[in-house]
Amino acid sequence: MKNLFFVLVAFFIFLGVSEVVFRMTHLFNARISCSEPDPVLGWRFTPGRSYWFYKENDHPITGRINRFGWRDREWSLRPPDGVYRIAVLGDSYVESFQVETDRNFLTLTEKEFNKDQNIRLELMNFGRSGFTQTEELLVLKKQITQFSPNRVILFFLPENDLTEISRETTFELLRPFYHLSPNGELMLDTSFVDTREFRIKQWINFFTHHSALITLIGERYNLLQAQGLIRKKEKEHDQKRGQAEKIERYLSLCTDKADRTYLENYQLSKRLIRAMADYCNERNIRLMLVTIDTPAYLPEMEAKNKDMDASFNANFFEDDLKKFAASINIDYLGLQRIFRESYEKKKVHLHWGHWNYQGHQVVGKALADKLRSIIEREAVR
Repeated sequence: MKNLFFVLVAFFIFLGVSEVVFRMTHLFNARISCSEPDPVLGWRFTPGRSYWFYKENDHPITGRINRFGWRDREWSLRPPDGVYRIAVLGDSYVESFQVETDRNFLTLTEKEFNKDQNIRLELMNFGRSGFTQTEELLVLKKQITQFSPNRVILFFLPENDLTEISRETTFELLRPFYHLSPNGELMLDTSFVDTREFRIKQWINFFTHHSALITLIGERYNLLQAQGLIRKKEKEHDQKRGQAEKIERYLSLCTDKADRTYLENYQLSKRLIRAMADYCNERNIRLMLVTIDTPAYLPEMEAKNKDMDASFNANFFEDDLKKFAASINIDYLGLQRIFRESYEKKKVHLHWGHWNYQGHQVVGKALADKLRSIIEREAVR
């Protein structure tokens, strides 16, 4: 009994020392969680929590989640006088944890626009890693409209959005999904809240908010699960296609041999974007769609895909979504050709994995120019 007591004391001392080490050194990128389970979105940022992020960049990024639960400065509910307010929706590219908030494209767009305009622009960051049009529609309806924005900008990322929007292709099942009813209506499925995995996340949430060690264990466990699911789905897909070298499934839409499942996902994405446009129009809010670049903005990546399929069109998503935006009467900006032009001119890569500082500068300039022309047009009207 005495030996057991000493073993337990030594174990708890070890845990305590480990916790201190992880907090002070961020060994293995350990950090205290700044997120929590959410019964609608799957998870969300915890208002007021500090964050520490160290991926892709050469130094950690730190800050605090605002009181409304987003990675941005504090906001007022009503826009200040003389301010044109824009809510920006998207995934990790909008969230942009890879760079400081004063160097991301939202801040750069504001600075570029505000330097020579009478009206002041305010961009609000409603980005969160893993978002698809499903979560974005929910956030638009449940959170954004309370801030009375003049406009909503939706960033569409072909790769992640088309993979994670469907239960069949996603690698994260603890999330909501939309599907179409037999009569074509959008039906929301939040059955993930009834799963054992989600209940466990709710239970350990208190501990991840107070322990870097427990957060690290949880993150590693989730990563291993996701990697296992990825390998399983890729193996199944490879067996069906029987190809050693193949175009990624979402990029198959850029060819004459579109993957059927991803084509259905793409149609669902468009259906949800249309729903967002309708919702905004009913409230006198303008919606704008932005297509994020694919890796084929680089000439060598375009050539690689053309070698696998001669029908590959690097500008497919940009061209197709431009036509789609016009058909539902919303503004549009494509980044594929803008990134190609910048790369060919300067020979500077614009990504680490997500956009690097140069990438954010390109997006900030392009978005400011687009908004300048739109807002001037609105003023004339």
